[in-house]
Amino acid sequence: MKTVFGKIYLSQLITTCSVMVLMAALFSFAVSVSVSNWNVGKKGDLESLLLPVILKSYRLSGSLSPADLEKALQPYITDSLYVYLFDSNRHPLLLLEQGKSRSVKDVEKNVGPISSFLSLNKPVPIEESGSVIGYLLVDSMDFFAYKANQVFLSTMKKAVSAGAVAAVLLSLGLSLVTSWNISRKSSELADTIANPSLLEMDINETGIQEFDRIVKSVRGLQQRLKNEEELRQQWMQDISHDLRTPLTAVKMQVEGMNDGVLAADKERFAALYSELTHIERLVCNLQDLSRFESPEMKISLQPVDPLEITSDIRERFSLFAEKKNIAFSCTADRPDNTVFFCDPLLLQRCLSNIVQNAFQYTKEGGEVKFILDRIEDEGGGKVRIRILNTGSIPEIDLPKIFNRLYRGDRSRSTAGSGLGLSIAKAVVSLHHGSVSVRNIPPGEDGAGCNKTETPMVCVSVLIPESAVS
Repeated sequence: MKTVFGKIYLSQLITTCSVMVLMAALFSFAVSVSVSNWNVGKKGDLESLLLPVILKSYRLSGSLSPADLEKALQPYITDSLYVYLFDSNRHPLLLLEQGKSRSVKDVEKNVGPISSFLSLNKPVPIEESGSVIGYLLVDSMDFFAYKANQVFLSTMKKAVSAGAVAAVLLSLGLSLVTSWNISRKSSELADTIANPSLLEMDINETGIQEFDRIVKSVRGLQQRLKNEEELRQQWMQDISHDLRTPLTAVKMQVEGMNDGVLAADKERFAALYSELTHIERLVCNLQDLSRFESPEMKISLQPVDPLEITSDIRERFSLFAEKKNIAFSCTADRPDNTVFFCDPLLLQRCLSNIVQNAFQYTKEGGEVKFILDRIEDEGGGKVRIRILNTGSIPEIDLPKIFNRLYRGDRSRSTAGSGLGLSIAKAVVSLHHGSVSVRNIPPGEDGAGCNKTETPMVCVSVLIPESAVS
């Protein structure tokens, strides 16, 4: 299995070798260009040196005499030069190599036919009074023919090679240290994450930015796991309480009837049926919540008239509000003949749960409002549904009211399973919407429903007009 150490070290090794190859190629190219420039410059210097000498000999003798030219050029000839002189018709006059005169045959053994050699190496015209009297072809031997140049280049190669070896070794050493350090830190971090006691561990930052981001993420995971563990324990306690209470009541009544202490009459069976109904409702709600929160859950989107949603809520809760002496109003502020897309059955259940919860915690003489309208935000048009009721929720409880089995009544003496708002939140999430709750103090604008005279709780549901299932 590949490790972080191996991957980093191999990457560093490949990078180092690639850099060395590139540097070697650049060095070779630089040497080649330098030698070429040296040869060109040397040739130009020789031409500038010998042309005046040749012209002086021509003026003294009145012609390009090979003997006079050889005598005049001899002091400037070295073993590393070749000097070829031609007449105006480009016929060889004097061919000097390494300080000695050579025949055409000898020269052609080395350079090939003179005519071809001249076509490849352009000679310099020798001019006198505007007329070409001959041609000069002069050049030094190759750069590497000079011992000093050979020594210089050899020294450069040794220095560069030594530097390259030192650079490679240093790079590999640093790579080894860096790779080992990163590998060690990643192993420590992996061992920490895999530790069964992760929740109790204090994870220190490593000083490496990427690893520190992982550390921060793990700390966030620790907090979420702690919250989930607390929620799981609370779940167990709440489910045990909500199931044990009615089960105990049923068991005691059955035992009482069995012992003849309680009469097995119609009222007794009605009480037993009520307790069993409560258990059934709790189990069904738990099953529904699990289904709604499942990734496989899909919703059936249909065009829905907001007025129908509002009318259904009004009809469903008007009688209940009247019995509890609670003022209840439903309004829909949307243009006529407009619809939005949702799963109508699920949305009705979501809104009914929220409204029912509002009635449950509203005292007699209070007020419940249902308001549906439309807003625009960065995500486009959204349907906004607000359910307000008189009263307030302690600030410490506000972030928890959508938690499973959470009830503000810590004695759990109120009716309900504590799953209604959790189911509502799950349904809103299926519609890619959001739900929130806040307290509205007296005198503040009640989310567009005039200033409130008493404290109110406002639950806001936002659903995209064109939700995607």
